[in-house]
Amino acid sequence: MKLKLIIITSFVFLFLSCEDSFNDINYNPNDITTDEVIHPKLLVKGTMLADISINVSHLQRISGMWSGQYKGLIALYLGLYNYDFSSEESNSAWTYLYNGIIKQNREIAKYYANNTLDTEGKSITAITNIIEAHAVGTATSIWGDIPYSEAVSDVSDPKFDKQSDVYAALHTLIDQAIVYLTDPNTENVLEEDIFFGGDKDRWLEVAYTLKARYYLQTKQYSLAYQAAQNGISSHAGTMKFVPLETRVTGTENLLYRFMVGARSGYMDIDDTYCKDLLSSTASVSRRNAKTNEEARAKFLDAGHSSRTNRTNNIAGELTPMNLVSYQENLLILAETGARTISFDEGLTQLNLVRAFLASGDAFDKRSSTDALAYDAYETADFNSGGMENIDEIDPTRALLREIIEERYVSGFGTFIPWNDLRRLRKSDTDISVPVPFNTSSVTEHPQRFIISQAELNSNSNAPTGLTIFDKTEVNQ
Repeated sequence: MKLKLIIITSFVFLFLSCEDSFNDINYNPNDITTDEVIHPKLLVKGTMLADISINVSHLQRISGMWSGQYKGLIALYLGLYNYDFSSEESNSAWTYLYNGIIKQNREIAKYYANNTLDTEGKSITAITNIIEAHAVGTATSIWGDIPYSEAVSDVSDPKFDKQSDVYAALHTLIDQAIVYLTDPNTENVLEEDIFFGGDKDRWLEVAYTLKARYYLQTKQYSLAYQAAQNGISSHAGTMKFVPLETRVTGTENLLYRFMVGARSGYMDIDDTYCKDLLSSTASVSRRNAKTNEEARAKFLDAGHSSRTNRTNNIAGELTPMNLVSYQENLLILAETGARTISFDEGLTQLNLVRAFLASGDAFDKRSSTDALAYDAYETADFNSGGMENIDEIDPTRALLREIIEERYVSGFGTFIPWNDLRRLRKSDTDISVPVPFNTSSVTEHPQRFIISQAELNSNSNAPTGLTIFDKTEVNQ
């Protein structure tokens, strides 16, 4: 019965809680046992819901506040905005990761070790491997070293694997999924799959985009470019959380509650660097003769929308939330192409992003009259003195600066902006988005989250003494 409780908990936390991540969950997530045999089909949806919670819930909102995208206004969120972070904030995400995903996947592996790995089993194994890779990749990017190789095992105090070793293990995990997804005998339909219904081609592309994401995060730019060439190739291939149309409390867009719904007023985007970038008047505005951001500025104006079932605002009750997207893959190709292939390759991929934005598929307009323009850039725009290079830096660096800025805006609502800020801060300050500090009392930006207090309480191998300003391994 314990395993069933864990599955139900994933649903309850995501769909019915009022952000229990505010509270301490004081037990060891690596110390769970079960004697029951659960069919893997019953576990798939729970792992997906837990993955959604890790990637677009409480910790993502904190990363957004530390990246100039949201502003915390009252209570806990005002403190978090000012970098007052405690290990308790990580408790729920830590539980989603180890109880909601890794534990369930170990049960799936155990099941197929004792039963035939049939065509459906290959599909379930491939998909849940990718879900695990997605969640663990986010976890190691935000916490650094984490338990992985010994997690959810007979080891009572699992070791903390180096961040670089975790990334390497994830590539192996994804490669195993790719083998199953390219097997013609693997089932292509899975009703329990809330993202793609078991579509192998969609999952295969997500797998390659995740590989590209992790190579990018570890600055292996040539490998990132190669992986992204096989990544998500259309808007339809974007992996996203789609809120339920039933509009039951707790099933809505996860920004909705804090910007529009029951917890409205905790945070918004007023007086943020991101809002200034999209404005028509701020000194840092990214608008120019080829770019009109009015429609996107209104779409991202979170907290300023009707409380009805809208999709025309990033925090709309029914607005889908991107997890691994088409535009992310294009922007990986753009950045790594400019870095490792040529200026022209980077520009070509950036213009594909702009064509996608101009198509109207990237987001819903608040009003049909909202201006939206993303004309293709030309080489001359990035030459010294061009509209995208008025400070006369190297043209390729000017192009990269624009690509990174586009990643910052397109990645709104995800960990992409914070991950980029930390990745680029040491070696690429000339092209990094210059997000200001939230308070004058600090002189450096946060580099990580502190691991769960539950883990600190229960695991003698848990690192102590870290602060949010200590860099993770890959960002040293």
